[in-house]
Amino acid sequence: MANPHAPDTPHWEAAFEHYYQDRVVEAFREIRDHGVGEAGDLLRWYRVIEAESITRRKSTTLDVTEWLTLEFVPDETMGFEEELAQRTLEACIEVANRLGWTHSVNTRLAILAEETDAPWATNPYGYCVSKEPFEKICLPNYLVDDPSEFSQAVAHEYAHVISTNVAEEYAPRWVEEAVSVLVERRFDLETWQTFCDDPEAWLSPIDLETVLVDRTDDDGTKEDIWMAYQQAGWIGRYLASIDGDCRIGEFLREIANETPSANLLRTLVGKDRTDAALKRVFGLSKRDLFARALEWLTEMNEEDL
Repeated sequence: MANPHAPDTPHWEAAFEHYYQDRVVEAFREIRDHGVGEAGDLLRWYRVIEAESITRRKSTTLDVTEWLTLEFVPDETMGFEEELAQRTLEACIEVANRLGWTHSVNTRLAILAEETDAPWATNPYGYCVSKEPFEKICLPNYLVDDPSEFSQAVAHEYAHVISTNVAEEYAPRWVEEAVSVLVERRFDLETWQTFCDDPEAWLSPIDLETVLVDRTDDDGTKEDIWMAYQQAGWIGRYLASIDGDCRIGEFLREIANETPSANLLRTLVGKDRTDAALKRVFGLSKRDLFARALEWLTEMNEEDL
């Protein structure tokens, strides 16, 4: 989840300082009786901080491994917290193995309090945010009722943990979502058919990034957002088809490459980090990648999905 532009008010500045230290109760106390910025531009963050604060007041934590902890509300996990912890660990290990990651950052998975599963929830499918103590994944409580959905959501968000850290936050949003949707394995037949029937629905790199970054979850944009996530996932799946998932991990590392030769190459050819990394690892430009992924997609049969 992208970092906000903090307004010039002491309450919001203090709230974000608390929030990124995961002092979420203190963060919410700072903003509870104050505004959400001009035109409500901080409403999304108000709801995020509120949900994590409500959860913290009721929750306890379970150490799963030296790098993974689970935060949950005991009265709401129905005694399944050990199973949920095991499912979380298994999903994280599978994703890490696919991408060549060694669990080198502390991660907390928080199952949000049931009362925050509300129509106004700003991230109804979960989110990941980088905090000072750890990478924090927050999932809605309703996923507890569906083990398969829970594991898929963990995989998606843990892939964000990996992408953010391997690429050192240089990867554009469409790259992160390409990796996350790929490992989540959530590919939709209807959107595949739409891309096959209407290539104009396939967005350019700039337009895809815009939809993913500016997402609002409003009813009028949900379909566009879903299509954007699916497109990113298909791009990730195409890259994996070239030479396996670990090559995608190599691509993420190359995006963050700060060696003199890598910086010189980017300067000489006038490419951004993503374009240069794509060229070095896959021999493709962004334009080539998007065109070839669409061509590959339209040549697939339904049984290949």
